[in-house]
Amino acid sequence: MKQKLLSILSFLLFLALLIPFAYSSSRIGTLLFEGLFALGFYSPLALAVVGFAAAWFGVKGVFRMLLSSGHVFLFVLYAVLLFVAKFGFQEP
Repeated sequence: MKQKLLSILSFLLFLALLIPFAYSSSRIGTLLFEGLFALGFYSPLALAVVGFAAAWFGVKGVFRMLLSSGHVFLFVLYAVLLFVAKFGFQEP
């Protein structure tokens, strides 16, 4: 039962991190990005790490592999996004 709850938590965190990218060109996506970053500048990275840990201790099998690799992908994606946002737009 505990493993199922951890897998559900991991899946919900995966959706919470993925949906802003899916609707990034719409007004809803912009609001979702603002809401995600309102928690903190590094909150997407922290949520990806928590989701990865929940997936790692969740249900074994293909579901664990997909959630773990999905959270790693989102972590790298948000890390690049935050790196560009922090260091890419500086004045020369």
